[in-house]
Amino acid sequence: MGENERRGRRDFRDLPIVTIDGETAKDFDDAVYVAERAGGFELQVHIADVAHYVRRGSQLDREARLRGTSVYFPDRAVPMLPEELSNGICSLKPQVERLVMSVVMEFDGEGKMKGAEFASGVIRSAERMTYTNVTKVLEGETEACARYGALRGEFERMRTLALILNKRRYGRGSIDFDLPEPVIEFDEAGRMTGIVRSERNIAHRIIEEFMLAANEAVARELESRGIASLHRVHEKPDPKKVLEFEELAQAFGYSLGVSDLLERRVPVRHGRVQAPARSARTGRGRMRPMAVTLPAGEEIDIRPQQYQRLTEKIAGRPEERIVSYLMLRSLKQARYAAEPLGHFALAMDEYTHFTSPIRRYPDLVVHRILKWALENPDAAPPRPARLAQHGKDDAPPATLGPYRRAELEAIAAETSEAERRADSAERELMDWKTAQFMESHLGEEYEALIISVQKFGFFVELLEVFVEGLVPIDRLEQEAGERFQFREQDRAIVSARGRRVFSLGDRVRVRADRVDPFRKRVEFSLVPPRA
Repeated sequence: MGENERRGRRDFRDLPIVTIDGETAKDFDDAVYVAERAGGFELQVHIADVAHYVRRGSQLDREARLRGTSVYFPDRAVPMLPEELSNGICSLKPQVERLVMSVVMEFDGEGKMKGAEFASGVIRSAERMTYTNVTKVLEGETEACARYGALRGEFERMRTLALILNKRRYGRGSIDFDLPEPVIEFDEAGRMTGIVRSERNIAHRIIEEFMLAANEAVARELESRGIASLHRVHEKPDPKKVLEFEELAQAFGYSLGVSDLLERRVPVRHGRVQAPARSARTGRGRMRPMAVTLPAGEEIDIRPQQYQRLTEKIAGRPEERIVSYLMLRSLKQARYAAEPLGHFALAMDEYTHFTSPIRRYPDLVVHRILKWALENPDAAPPRPARLAQHGKDDAPPATLGPYRRAELEAIAAETSEAERRADSAERELMDWKTAQFMESHLGEEYEALIISVQKFGFFVELLEVFVEGLVPIDRLEQEAGERFQFREQDRAIVSARGRRVFSLGDRVRVRADRVDPFRKRVEFSLVPPRA
């Protein structure tokens, strides 16, 4: 790195800044550092300065915008950027100078952000850490402490601040589902050896809290200055989806406690209608006031705290996985937008994606916008006269910046769709790999949990191996010698004689029967209980 590239940048090279990522990660786009200050903490989040290398409108930029995001498969990745950038010059490798965009935040002892500075900088990462090794150091594991002992104090400060930030975020209503993801294990020859549940430890929490803080700080800065940007938004859930969740959750005795959700009966002024006869002999019923039934309104008073309270109630219970999954289904998908619509799940008014420009195009756009903001510190839109007259502190309209609103709207739509495509591709390949793995385990029996009930059968999640599959209703009928049907009101499958009922949350024992090659789905049959 030449002196020209360092010129005008803030120098962080002497600080023990570290990256913390997964064991197999190669693209290190974020590094962190925490220092104690009088009455609080200083948190530094340094993000790879991808915008320095990927110029707006270049062929490289057009291809990155087309891809929108990197796609991660169990045994390989399809990067948004060429590997020479993603795993090379942009990656914050240890003991190597790298260009970064930095967010330096000040927090008091309660985790309240007192201020934030933004700068283009240069760092030299002290160490490439993994989530596992940071956790081992914090737990006092002998070998890890011997290897990384010089950094133990750094990690302890990080843990302290992360827990304070998490407590504050939780206090304002942020929702944490913490649902596990399937992770395929491979041997040295690349053969699949198992499928396990992803594990989260304190190091994951540290990075999550620090990245959330940096993303929010950048969003606040741009919004407060009236600079048009991309926002990561998560809108309030649809009333119909919430109602559907409430009906399913009742089977477990839970509710979000949302008022004005169910259908309402409204009296009609001056209207009267004849009541139905009680019996054929009594004739016609008496006249009574007329009422009409109206569906729940377009808007309901639903808050993230209601989801949060329910996650507390189900924590550690057998039905936690299922109810959490049902809650997640009731929420809308997060997306990108040119308007700051807030983030329901995080309980934030302003939020963006800034911390992963190597693998997400919106983050790269936000980097360019923040660079413009730093280069134009005095730029501010004229405040409307009426706001000045009333002395209001409303944020100025977002009209400034290097991107016009129409282009931001187009990028938001494109990258939201790219994200959905990537998620779909990752799920599809995981399903295919799972089916491929289970082909060598057909005939084996497993303990399982019913996680979804449909008209055509019920889905189960195996307890020993993190695999999902279907028990088809026709397979139940063949084995039991009687008809089964789907009962809509409690979403259960019941036998014709009513002797057998299969509901959400039931434990069953199943046998792996076949793999559907077209749906890439494992099918199971029920193992009869032992006499």
